[in-house]
Amino acid sequence: MITAIFIYDFKGDVLISKIYKDEIKRNIADVFRIQVINQVSLGRSLTREHRTPVLTLGSTSFIYTKLGNVWLCAVTRSNQDCATVLEFLYKLEALLGAVLWEENKKAKVKQDKLTLLDTSIVNQFLLCYNILGEVCDLGYPINLDMEYVKKYVPGMKDADSGGIFKNIQLRKSFTPSKAVMAAGSSFDAGAGSSTPSAHENITWRSANIKYRRNEIFVHVEEKLNVLFNSQGELLRSYVDGAIQLKTHLSGMPQCRFGFNPSTILLSDTDPDTDSKDNVVKLEDAKFHQCVQLSAFDSDRSIQFIPPDGDFQMMSYNCRHNINIPFRIYTQVREVGERIYYKIKVRSFFSPKTSSSNIIVKIPTPGGASLQSLSVSGGKAKFHPDENAFIWRLNKFYGDTEHSINAEVAIQPLSSSYTQWNRPSITLDFELDTYSSSGLAVRFLKIQEKANYKTVKWVRYKTRSGSYETRY
Repeated sequence: MITAIFIYDFKGDVLISKIYKDEIKRNIADVFRIQVINQVSLGRSLTREHRTPVLTLGSTSFIYTKLGNVWLCAVTRSNQDCATVLEFLYKLEALLGAVLWEENKKAKVKQDKLTLLDTSIVNQFLLCYNILGEVCDLGYPINLDMEYVKKYVPGMKDADSGGIFKNIQLRKSFTPSKAVMAAGSSFDAGAGSSTPSAHENITWRSANIKYRRNEIFVHVEEKLNVLFNSQGELLRSYVDGAIQLKTHLSGMPQCRFGFNPSTILLSDTDPDTDSKDNVVKLEDAKFHQCVQLSAFDSDRSIQFIPPDGDFQMMSYNCRHNINIPFRIYTQVREVGERIYYKIKVRSFFSPKTSSSNIIVKIPTPGGASLQSLSVSGGKAKFHPDENAFIWRLNKFYGDTEHSINAEVAIQPLSSSYTQWNRPSITLDFELDTYSSSGLAVRFLKIQEKANYKTVKWVRYKTRSGSYETRY
């Protein structure tokens, strides 16, 4: 989204430059200085284009704001959401103003509101530069909360002590919207009390949420990728999984989410557990910022205070002990100018479960003509334009088998046949109440001081990614 950020002084000199993507050269900073800052410094009346906070030249846009005697400019390429970038700049202004509050006091600057000074930025160059690197990841804004940035930027632990966040007089200078902008920091509503709220560090949720019906929905969604050889042997398999939550909960609920005891993270693995067949080994696990993993090692549970609405609690990969729901058995014979297909698909899950939206695509050589076609279930059709049979089944129950028999005529000496390299047979499906990785939700507990009852829903779903069989 954001290609680069430049911070200028009132003369147009670059104080800090942070380039996130190699789409521009550093000398592009001169364009903004000439087109905007110089026009203002010379006292010339700006055109309508320059009166707006966005300057677009070709495919490059300069989105800017000014606080004190400092200009903040974000450079973007192509078509980006300017409103989002402006919101980011306003919050970045507030964050830098709060961090440099004490530095401004050292410069004996009288300040009754947030401001930015070029001298303060120069004196705290390394701190400001590290902040720019932390609040934006590869050009995408992430988190400008003061408490979050403190954890990852050295030198910020005492940046606000005795300063803006404890100065009662400044509370009157901020409207509620400005307080929200001020790096996500919370100001106490009491006139004489500066005691922070118990949940001031929870920026992803408001404390005054109320619902008549309290519900939480857990969706374990996995995408299965497999590759079989022509003998039906498994060559490669892995799962891309995610746990999506939808929460309609009142107050500030403490949630505990527990997996089956055989679940381990990659960092917890050892040779003994790797050899067990029932181990669910999760790799590359990424968690939402609300998750606390302190209790995972003891009872395989995850603690968190969830955001309101939809969010992804975690994502993971799995490459071991994967459950394969379908196998494809192929018999393809070339006899003279004919090719005979006999394809069987067998399911390996509970007979009480059914898969839906099954599509099997069987490639044929270019220029082939259909001679015969029959299936034991579903419907199949030959598509000459796609050079393939498309076999569709609405339902496929567990522990069952379906087959397709077909015959096509070919031209053996044609270039389309001689260059045919037998592309893999592909399978698409959706399977509810099934987890290919073996991951299972063992419990889900909700605790809140109101002690209300919660309706809980858990759903598993596996769908095909790259599901291929060679022949």
